[in-house]
Amino acid sequence: MKSPYKNVEIKYWTYPDGKDFNGIEDFIGEIDRDYYLEVTKKRTDALGGGLYDLIIEISEDLTLLELAKSYVEDGVKLYVGYNIKRFYESVKKLFQKNQEVHPSVEQIKIKFKDCTIFLYEVYQNGVEEAFDEFVELLIYLALNKKKKLKKIKEIHTPIYNNPDSNNLCNYRVKLEYDEIITEFKKDDYLKFWGIKFKKEKMVYDVENGKFLKEKFYTQKAYNKLHDKESE
Repeated sequence: MKSPYKNVEIKYWTYPDGKDFNGIEDFIGEIDRDYYLEVTKKRTDALGGGLYDLIIEISEDLTLLELAKSYVEDGVKLYVGYNIKRFYESVKKLFQKNQEVHPSVEQIKIKFKDCTIFLYEVYQNGVEEAFDEFVELLIYLALNKKKKLKKIKEIHTPIYNNPDSNNLCNYRVKLEYDEIITEFKKDDYLKFWGIKFKKEKMVYDVENGKFLKEKFYTQKAYNKLHDKESE
């Protein structure tokens, strides 16, 4: 029996009369080899972005620290959760068959027993390109900041140290609307991470290995801040 923790959940939205992905059954067959796979299609009348954008959630039955120790002890270049590179190959084939609906990956969420990692796709194949280096930096954080690691509940990347167009905050994710940053690259994933503890948020300066007492904003948190300032 497969572990209930080791699974992959994929969610995406379509129009009420929108068709499903062409080749979705082949895609499911390729992914559902080592993990329990659940695919959820939802229909919406909402206009704008978000349609046919995949939100991928991967659950693992180990802690981030356990992963880091295995990485060192085994001397093997492990992946976080599902093999992202192999996974992306299947995603690319699916997208190639459905170019007319402009599909994309919106977010990959990796749930460990102790914390959850949010990887945002800020440009096409961004997560795939940055993944190996991201893992190495994540392992460094797990092994060298153990005291902090025990309290971390969420890690978000990439976070930008760039004021938004409304000058509401400094550290934030790439925004869905009114984004003023025009260029996105692999290094974005390796500079700043948003760290959520049980009772506070901080920014992790990856390049210098330091935690900054700066609040960061996800899209949801930014929306709330924007609405509050607009009242």
